[in-house]
Amino acid sequence: MNHLTLRHRLLMLTLLPSTLIAIALVAYFTFTGIRTLEGELRAKGMATVRYLAPISEYGIIAGQFESLHGLAHATVQESGVKAAVVVNQKGRTIAVSGRVSLSAEELRRTLSEPAPVGETDQWVAFGAPVKRSINETDTLFEGGRNEKAMAPEVIGHVFVEFDKTELAGKQRQLLQRGLVIVLFGLLLLAALAIAMADNLARPVMRLVKAIDGMSSGRLDVRVPATSSGELGILESGFNEMATHIEEVHLSMQSRIEEATAQLAFQARHDALTGLLNRREFEHRLEKALAGVQAGGDEFVVLFIDLDRFKQVNDNCGYLAGDELLRQMALLFQGRLRDEDTLARLGGDEFSIMLASCSGPRANQVAEDICGLAAAYRFIWQDKVFAIGASIGIATVNRKIRNINEILAAGDAACHRAKESGRNRVCEHAVVHNPERRQETSNWASRIANALAEDRLLIEALPLRALQHANGHHVVELTARLNEPGQPPVTLAALTDAAERYDLAPAIDQRLIDTAIAAQIRAKNHQKTLLCLIPISRASVGNRETIDFITHRLSSRNPAGHPLCFVFSEDTLTQLTSQAMEFSRQMRSLGCQIGLEDFGGGLSSFTHLRSISPSYVKLSRSLTRDLGGNRASTALLRAVQEITADQNIHTIADGIDDLNTLEQLRGLGIDFAEGKAVAPSEPFEVWLEGAVIRSA
Repeated sequence: MNHLTLRHRLLMLTLLPSTLIAIALVAYFTFTGIRTLEGELRAKGMATVRYLAPISEYGIIAGQFESLHGLAHATVQESGVKAAVVVNQKGRTIAVSGRVSLSAEELRRTLSEPAPVGETDQWVAFGAPVKRSINETDTLFEGGRNEKAMAPEVIGHVFVEFDKTELAGKQRQLLQRGLVIVLFGLLLLAALAIAMADNLARPVMRLVKAIDGMSSGRLDVRVPATSSGELGILESGFNEMATHIEEVHLSMQSRIEEATAQLAFQARHDALTGLLNRREFEHRLEKALAGVQAGGDEFVVLFIDLDRFKQVNDNCGYLAGDELLRQMALLFQGRLRDEDTLARLGGDEFSIMLASCSGPRANQVAEDICGLAAAYRFIWQDKVFAIGASIGIATVNRKIRNINEILAAGDAACHRAKESGRNRVCEHAVVHNPERRQETSNWASRIANALAEDRLLIEALPLRALQHANGHHVVELTARLNEPGQPPVTLAALTDAAERYDLAPAIDQRLIDTAIAAQIRAKNHQKTLLCLIPISRASVGNRETIDFITHRLSSRNPAGHPLCFVFSEDTLTQLTSQAMEFSRQMRSLGCQIGLEDFGGGLSSFTHLRSISPSYVKLSRSLTRDLGGNRASTALLRAVQEITADQNIHTIADGIDDLNTLEQLRGLGIDFAEGKAVAPSEPFEVWLEGAVIRSA
């Protein structure tokens, strides 16, 4: 209906009501005539049997069957009569003519008055009783009978069948005449409607063509104002409107150009941070790759994935997450040169293209950005978050065929940095594979299978006392996931994945069982052992973990130094009340509390009062630049003095060179761990060699 033109609509408006009325009238008169013909046939049938019944009386009484046959034959000769039958009082046929269609049961029916007795599409039958007549002589001799006894006696019946073929022919002729009348009337109406529709639609079609011309860009098109009435007003109004549009078009052109430029900028940039978006970054990456293939300088692409962005969204909402992304974009931009390209690829993923940069220089830039992200603290309302970033490096040279190889290499390197413990830089060679990295398996099943099959390798990170040795062995437990054909997964990356599937408490419980068993074994050999056990955020807020520790300690009753449970400042910030309750419960069991990543934010010293830890692991941002940064040395000395006043032991981790180790000793730091102290090794091996067999 929506595709019809105005001319077609006018034709429908004119023809449709007239057609319906004409059809209704012709149908009415046609069907009235058909019913009249049927009525005439029925009236003729009733008249025939009424006439035939008295005539048949004498023949039935006298038994003159030949005369009855003649009467039936004469009846069949009438127009439309198909058959005639005369039956006696007992229902036996005594005279018949024609093709009888009535059944024997219908012929034995007893009728009191003439009536129709049967009908099909081809024929209709009527019947009437043949009654004995009563004359005056009978009345004279039988005068003593009552009125009921004087009723005429039925001595037989007559039946007449009429053929409906002739009736059907007359009805068909009547219907054909009706259709001819309807068609003739419709032709006259159509001619009149077409003339009226053309007269009304022609001015409107001129307006339509003019509008089409304007929509195609011909703003000078006009229509002749020759019509009268409302159509004339429309034509004049259209000409005025076209003139006004033509004037406005010129002034709008400059605005359209400005809007087009703005849309082009939005198409190339991220709306949240103002950085380049993925599409524009990949376009520039293709141009830079073409330049390298043409003989230009090599360049490096950094792929950055924020480490704890999801925690900000989960605890503070998406507004906080958006603000964090904007601040990190400004932080990264401040470290780059003008010729470098920074883009946000989506979510918490960024990428940097370092022009004319490769080798150690690119690694130094990546390490600097990683250090900036690690030292940065995001503050939202009353919460402080340590973020960090995992960075993958992909070097681009002439052997690279397309940007998919660069993206795949950088993605794989970033993923490896994540699984190696986060907040670090990994480099990956570009491979000729256009497909991006895919997850090799499901984390939930990998972790569950590792726990069930005892493939979680528990390792020891020994601590060295820097101030005075007291004969105690202090060790921090960690773990790695070892799978055939897969790179090892560190405890930090493993815990991140396990928390998504509520499996982190199971890993913590495995570490707790290992530490308790080690302390029992150490006691049996008259050794003193202190185990630092890292606890995930999920376990701190989980009542079942507290019940598990309580049950294990009460059932196995380890002696010697108590266990020390270590959790991060992030956990304390996000789960303050749960962390305080966990610390209280552990102290009631005789255990100690340690705080990880201490000193990196303004709220660190507040945490000392809230949970009163026995040990604090210093943030690596305090010890990274200890050698050449006087501010870092002064800050570390202040932290040591404050913790010493509260009888809190300090631990510096990740110490890989002896020079830094000696500087920490001079500052009064209590313990250190890292490659400069002892490498990590399987816990059972370390326990047997360093504790059980030690002198």
